[in-house]
Amino acid sequence: MKRVVFVVDHFYSDQAGTENQLSKLIRGLASRFDLELITFRDSEWARTTAKLPCRITVFQIDKFTRLYTYRNLFRFLRHLRARRPHVVHTFFPVANILGVLCARLAGVPAIVASRRDYGEWMSARYLYATRIANRFATGIVANSHEVKRLTERVEGFSGDRIEVIYNGIALERFGRKTDPCSIKSTLGIPETHKVVGLVANYRPMKRHDTFVRAAAQILRRRDDISFLLLGKNAFRGNPKKRVEDLVTALGVGHRVHFSHAAGNVQDYLALIDVGVNCSEGEGLSNAIMEYMAAGVPCVVSDSGGNPDLITDGVHGYTFPVGDSDALAQKILRMLDDEPARRRFTERAYARVRDEMSVEAMLDHFTRYYTGLTEKAAPSGAHIPGKTAKSETRG
Repeated sequence: MKRVVFVVDHFYSDQAGTENQLSKLIRGLASRFDLELITFRDSEWARTTAKLPCRITVFQIDKFTRLYTYRNLFRFLRHLRARRPHVVHTFFPVANILGVLCARLAGVPAIVASRRDYGEWMSARYLYATRIANRFATGIVANSHEVKRLTERVEGFSGDRIEVIYNGIALERFGRKTDPCSIKSTLGIPETHKVVGLVANYRPMKRHDTFVRAAAQILRRRDDISFLLLGKNAFRGNPKKRVEDLVTALGVGHRVHFSHAAGNVQDYLALIDVGVNCSEGEGLSNAIMEYMAAGVPCVVSDSGGNPDLITDGVHGYTFPVGDSDALAQKILRMLDDEPARRRFTERAYARVRDEMSVEAMLDHFTRYYTGLTEKAAPSGAHIPGKTAKSETRG
């Protein structure tokens, strides 16, 4: 059985986007490959709660002013030499640099990095180091065609070696069975109101302000619509407070509601009549995929990987990022056109079912890893090394 090693900066929970997808990947591929997860920060969740069906190894590599980081980096290299994986696949910024470089030094035949967002966080220093590491990567997996194009343009990486593999979504979780009236009552939303929802944690790139400004415009024309923000603070500086302040300043607090929906977002999707995404430069939105799987008609910004999911006028509507006027118009058009809503949701569900189910993702990764190992040098080409002691749990 071919050995695949996933290398990540951290793995604290499967609620965040990348960790959620990696958790699905590990659980689904455990019967197809010999898997190992290596993390650069210790995680009680990964070692105990997650119960992932693979070996888990921790090398604490986080503070580059501390000697232990360099000692553990050397131990990580020795570990790869001893384990002799056929494929190393890295996730997150540090792993995409150090994981790739160490895999190369260890003689791993196939080395894959990941790109899963629009790179708005990437400083000039990270970009420089990433471009150096890219010289030693066999390929890169991107989760949308826009992320692929960005990687080609900004990092100078050949598009021929970038594979687009969409996120996988468990469709069976999104049957609309919850009674929306009970949740409406809990939130204080009138039973007869249509609900326009935005599922997104509070980060500047999610552009909650666009949603709130569109809500204010709509409420000047209609009194039968409520707006729902689902998410939690996920960025420094308390961005949720700024959204709350904007709601107050625009005088729409009586119709804009907030909730965490921790762990049960599918229940809230049952009461949403139009699902919105306002993000600027998101790689591939799990929230939009959840709308599509739950039969929620979508109005999304035409930014990042959103057009990979929603083609305007086919699967839903798109609007220019940051344009609250256009968003308000598209929301009202969606609410007023029932045949269009039905047509959009049917096409959107078919797309996510055929291209973005968990099984579709697993099959794509299986073909991709298998193809890499068939092209790569035989395992004997690895650089020999002694087996290193490591913090291994599994």
